[in-house]
Amino acid sequence: MQWNRPKSVRQIGDVPGRDRIYIEDYVVRFAKELAGQGRGLEKAAVLLGNTFLNKEEKIYQISGIVEIPGFADRGAPALQQNIWDRIYTEIKENFTDLEIVGWFFSCRGFPAKQAPQLLEIHKQNFQHRDKVLYIYEENEKEDGFFLYRNGRFESQKGYYIYYEKNPEMLAYMEHENNRRVHIVEQEDDRVVRNIRGIMEEKEQLREKTRKRQGRESRLGYSLGSMVALIALVIGVATFRNQNALNQVKRQVEHLQQMALGEQKKQQTVIETMGSGLTKATATPAAASAAAAAGKAEAGKAQDAGQTPVAK
Repeated sequence: MQWNRPKSVRQIGDVPGRDRIYIEDYVVRFAKELAGQGRGLEKAAVLLGNTFLNKEEKIYQISGIVEIPGFADRGAPALQQNIWDRIYTEIKENFTDLEIVGWFFSCRGFPAKQAPQLLEIHKQNFQHRDKVLYIYEENEKEDGFFLYRNGRFESQKGYYIYYEKNPEMLAYMEHENNRRVHIVEQEDDRVVRNIRGIMEEKEQLREKTRKRQGRESRLGYSLGSMVALIALVIGVATFRNQNALNQVKRQVEHLQQMALGEQKKQQTVIETMGSGLTKATATPAAASAAAAAGKAEAGKAQDAGQTPVAK
């Protein structure tokens, strides 16, 4: 296949040597957007295009890109067959006459220890290892290309960005953007559902709390009423007992007064007066007895012709 150099080209860095890399502007845009969507997680994609030999120069012309799904969750360097099936399905549905010429990798803060891992991924997944590796470091916003030679990666000092009409890549980007918008809408809806569920759970918890407090209030009122009733019963019983005691007390006092009255009736109080005479103060019963005795003595005196002595 004959290579036709793109008309609109921008050189990035120095491009010495026999190998040259041309990458279409839409591919660069998509790759950097994909890196931003990773939010620090690893993202990867396969690079699509064609390779050409032009006057002993090997040219990699990249005009398409397809994301490798679930790359950050891979369990081993070699991608699973179902992942490759999805990749080839995307390629078939969106691009024609393009083949895999390399792959793209992005991360945040590229550590040196990742280089051997990337080399192993490259060996495990690309049978023809003369593929390119395009790396984008998200923190520094720096990118670069590597070529696989003699079992290792060689950094390329520069590359070319070209600008052409690329309807297939543009359609794929629009499709992916719409798909991501749908995913974002689903995520938003999921967040809304989660928030609604949390609010419902809180409302149910508040309702349970209100019911529990109502039961506790009713229980407290019932206990309070029961205590008041018991106190009232005890009070009534105490009042009744007190009345009974008072009544007994009054009866005892009454009997004591009656007994004292009887004792007074039977007693005579004698007061000592002058001239050796005595004055007797008697109870009514004693007075009646004394009067009767006086009359008897007076009668005797009359019969004897004596004058009775007044008492």
